[in-house]
Amino acid sequence: MSDLNVQLARAVKTSAIYDLVTCLPLALPGVASVYLMVLDTVNGAVGLGGQVGELSPLAMMFINFLGSLISIWAVLRLINPSWANGLTDVAVRTLFSIAMLNAIFHGVPGLVAVLWVCELGLLLVQAYLVHRVWRAEHAAVRPTSAATFPSHAPAE
Repeated sequence: MSDLNVQLARAVKTSAIYDLVTCLPLALPGVASVYLMVLDTVNGAVGLGGQVGELSPLAMMFINFLGSLISIWAVLRLINPSWANGLTDVAVRTLFSIAMLNAIFHGVPGLVAVLWVCELGLLLVQAYLVHRVWRAEHAAVRPTSAATFPSHAPAE
């Protein structure tokens, strides 16, 4: 069981580091536009199709907000790589994966598909380990005999 918890903590920390590397630049207003231009250039250089295009100040503000939130969430997971934070990250990554897949089908730069594969990989590893830890903890408290019923009537 302890080994499972160590594996889960490692997976939670790994996903947090990935988030910091990929999203911290988006949190910083001056850096975000340069970062997106670099990603757009890399995307074009490897021929993945699509491009970032011009972003309005409102769109950039939301990019900065999202980059800030993801970065703070990553720091929290680095400090406390718990089962609950792993489960929460699985839920967040599920929602992000759906949004990314939708964007991919609507012509965003092809590099997003590469990031989506990373996102999906981190999601699946954490989901597997969160499930394994939960099963191991609940198997330890499960009674070995047949179902038992309380000897008292429920409160009214």
